[in-house]
Amino acid sequence: MPRILISGYYGFNNAGDDVVLYGIITGLRQEQPHISLSVLSNQPERTTSLFGIPAHNRWSLPTIVREVSRCDLLVMGGGTLMQDVTSPRSVLYYLGIVSIAKLLGKPVVFYAQGFGPILRRTSRFLIKQVVNRVDVITVRDFESGEDFKACGVTKAPVYVTADPALTIHPTDIDEERGKQLLENLFGDLSKPVVAFSVRDWKQEERFKQTIAQAADFYIEQGWNVLFVPMHYPSDLTPSRQIIALMRQQGAKLLEQPVTFHEIMSVLKQCSYVVGMRLHSLILACVLNIPFTGISYDPKIDRFVERAGMPVAGHIRDLTAETLLPLLADRLANLDRERSIVAHHSRLLAEEALKSSKLVLKALAKKAR
Repeated sequence: MPRILISGYYGFNNAGDDVVLYGIITGLRQEQPHISLSVLSNQPERTTSLFGIPAHNRWSLPTIVREVSRCDLLVMGGGTLMQDVTSPRSVLYYLGIVSIAKLLGKPVVFYAQGFGPILRRTSRFLIKQVVNRVDVITVRDFESGEDFKACGVTKAPVYVTADPALTIHPTDIDEERGKQLLENLFGDLSKPVVAFSVRDWKQEERFKQTIAQAADFYIEQGWNVLFVPMHYPSDLTPSRQIIALMRQQGAKLLEQPVTFHEIMSVLKQCSYVVGMRLHSLILACVLNIPFTGISYDPKIDRFVERAGMPVAGHIRDLTAETLLPLLADRLANLDRERSIVAHHSRLLAEEALKSSKLVLKALAKKAR
């Protein structure tokens, strides 16, 4: 049985990255149900508990070398691993793992990667030197593929697919836990629920007032308003700040630590999503829920465009004068919006599965 090792930003209580890993596992097992999978994680025991696959310490060099040597193929899995805007160490870490795999003669597949921002010349040089040795690159949008090429990655084949989370099927997401969590928060569940997913970004603050006005608008329209932190606990503070800015009472925050399974279950109960976090929007798409994106990074714009939904604008320029009419139009045409997102969700799910097929093709090539 072939063994695949997955490396990415896992075990950091980020529901978006957990959803990516779940999508990779789903896609690979849909193609080959009994394939052996393992993952490098910041919290190996928790990751094994959540996903049911062996997880190993991502910070232990001997462990990394051992697991890479045991695998038949390394998957660099999902998200935006090639970026240095948060830290230059990110690029160094992931390229280091790729280099170990290539030294050990292992095929490497970049799986539905985003790209950037890359701010440092050194990062670009290293990406060119190392990623050109990768066997297959799949990217989650066309622009990311072009960004790889602009860095000098011309020898590795690049395929445009879609985010791994889009392989998740709505029927695989349990409803009951989400209902329980909402029952604990809201007195009247006959009202539709809108989920807001927000984050802090650099020194930007003005957008929080605009989002507070949008949340007020939903309450005035008779909706329940729920703030969902996709990255715990860092998303709690901006959520609380926005709720404090609201004029209307009744908005709730999912404050307790929850797993990505529970977040998916909660979102399944919602009728609209307004999100800054990319995977709040991707999960909405998976669930055929209309959504509006609020951009702080090009990855938001790229995905939302592919999903046929609107972007309200960048947080630097976001105003109630543009956001509220946009949301009002969507609420007045929810059936139309559901139809649009369902159509694009089907197409994107087909694209997302191509990454799994290319992994197994690379495995078969190694076996020959």
